[in-house]
Amino acid sequence: MKKIICMLAVLCISISVVFNVSAAEKTLRQLKADAEANREAYAKAKNDKAMTEEERDKTTAEKQQVQAEISSIQEETKKIEQQIIKLQENIKKKDKQMKDIMGFVQVSNSESNYMEYIFGATDFTDFIYRISVAEQLNDYNDKLIDSYNNDVKNLDEKQKQLSIKQQDLVKKEQELSVLEAKLNDDIEAISEGMLSKEEEYRTQISLINNLTKKECSLDETMSSCQSRIDQKARQAMQSGGYSGGAAPVSSSGTYMPIAYGYVTSDYGPRSGEFHTGIDFSGTGYGSNVYSVASGVVVNITYPAYRGACGNHIVYVYHNINGVQYTTSYWHLINTSVSIGQVVTPNTVIGHMGGLNSEDNCAFGAHVHLNLFRGLHTNNSGRINPRIMMPQIPGEWSYFSSR
Repeated sequence: MKKIICMLAVLCISISVVFNVSAAEKTLRQLKADAEANREAYAKAKNDKAMTEEERDKTTAEKQQVQAEISSIQEETKKIEQQIIKLQENIKKKDKQMKDIMGFVQVSNSESNYMEYIFGATDFTDFIYRISVAEQLNDYNDKLIDSYNNDVKNLDEKQKQLSIKQQDLVKKEQELSVLEAKLNDDIEAISEGMLSKEEEYRTQISLINNLTKKECSLDETMSSCQSRIDQKARQAMQSGGYSGGAAPVSSSGTYMPIAYGYVTSDYGPRSGEFHTGIDFSGTGYGSNVYSVASGVVVNITYPAYRGACGNHIVYVYHNINGVQYTTSYWHLINTSVSIGQVVTPNTVIGHMGGLNSEDNCAFGAHVHLNLFRGLHTNNSGRINPRIMMPQIPGEWSYFSSR
């Protein structure tokens, strides 16, 4: 139940923050409020995780106690089996001893030897004594064997009870193992949600802070702020004061992410998996990778270790003819932009990588292009890039310009 509630909470927040489903684009102030909501979701998830870990630890301790009881029963059962074997040996031994004493040898099952012993008395007193001795010995032997048999019966009963108890404990151990595994899954799911919410919070706050440093108002949208910065750059260029390279262009068109080359893998099913973007290659390892449209850099992720999947990844937020999208560019060996930077289709955002020695989910120089609807700073909700860029040629088709 905790897992479901946590997932619903994360899903609701993600829908309101990540997907721009309304006609109006959110202002920086609204995005900041969304970021704070992510922080609150992170705090709640952290508390849920601590409670779930406590429950998991109790379950693990109970499971270990049950396992110890099962081991104890197994040891006791072994001892009982040894006692039964010993008692059965004693029964045989005592029975033989009494038969030897009373003259009941295995030659005959009759009572002739018994009678011979009694009638071998020298006088009446000896006769009475011999009868008494024979009866006492026989009675003692019977009682002793009955006692042994009773002990065996009791041990058999105890063994059955232990077997039933062991079966119950094994069943309980299995139930605890299932519960322990479920709680571990819950902890893992909560942890994943925590990381994404905390990362999203830090990314959004960093983005908003960068934009406000560029004189963006909290009551502006990113698109309106971007347009204003573009206009300011054009005016600066016209007056000779712009030194940022090519002038910003309108967000009315899209371009290829590399100068020329091939589409080497399309969006959709591929070799038993689902390829979540489109791969472009042909310009070679280390060549320029460009933003496919004007926009603002909203996130950059760096490899956690050498060989990490995706290597350097850049996320760019766009407003294409009034529709908000985010693109991300995978397998870069480095980045040439910063979070909050306004980019154009002429902006080099990084350089092509894709060698397996540096990126464990790539096997050749290429750039992997993802597309998201609305503002995204992580990898959830990828859609077909052709939705925004219908001019992309078919798989293994060549294009000679952007």
